[in-house]
Amino acid sequence: MPRYRIRYSKEGAAKFISHLDMLRTFERVVRRAGIPVSFSQGFNPHPRFSFGFPLSVGVSGLEEYVDIDLDTAVSPEEVAQALDRAMPPGMKVTGARPVEEGSPSLMASTERSAYVIRAYSRCSPATGAGSLKGCLEGLLESQEINVMRRKKDGRDIPFNIRPGLLHLSAREEEGAVVLEMDLITSSSFNVRPQEVVAAITGRCGDFGQDSHLDITRSRVLGHGGKDLF
Repeated sequence: MPRYRIRYSKEGAAKFISHLDMLRTFERVVRRAGIPVSFSQGFNPHPRFSFGFPLSVGVSGLEEYVDIDLDTAVSPEEVAQALDRAMPPGMKVTGARPVEEGSPSLMASTERSAYVIRAYSRCSPATGAGSLKGCLEGLLESQEINVMRRKKDGRDIPFNIRPGLLHLSAREEEGAVVLEMDLITSSSFNVRPQEVVAAITGRCGDFGQDSHLDITRSRVLGHGGKDLF
């Protein structure tokens, strides 16, 4: 059966849709779109699709992906247009392409993600990008950057995120401090942008503590930085 990789964005109010609700949202979308989607077998059949690594609630995504199986081949343009018309507010389909038979899953193909974080100070001027630069350089020179992670048994243990921090920089833009970071996103190692912010706060003073953080995942990339689309 033909498989299509769908690229979409998730912004505005849609960024508060949880991953579980995203599954339900796409079930409704593919039904409304009227494309010949393939359904699972059994008592309660569901459309056959698979997502990449989920976004945290409250994080926007500019280039998110989902693979959808169809019963018959349809032009990628028709698939993209039909799905886009059925999308809820805040979500937009930006492309569709066929996936070659035997290709690895989205989860297996993904290696890294790029994030942009804008910090807007609520009560006082935000820590400037200039004053952060030296601290960030020192952070990147460290062999270990430990944050606390909660295990399934409820214990908090230190976890070294440094191997998964590929790039980190700061700049100023329209009254906000903007962080740009590339992080490992894979089944064997995964770093969250909130953990990097926590590490910066611990090393660089009060950054982020008195600020509104607008977090966007700008790109999701495959092994060696390869485009997934």
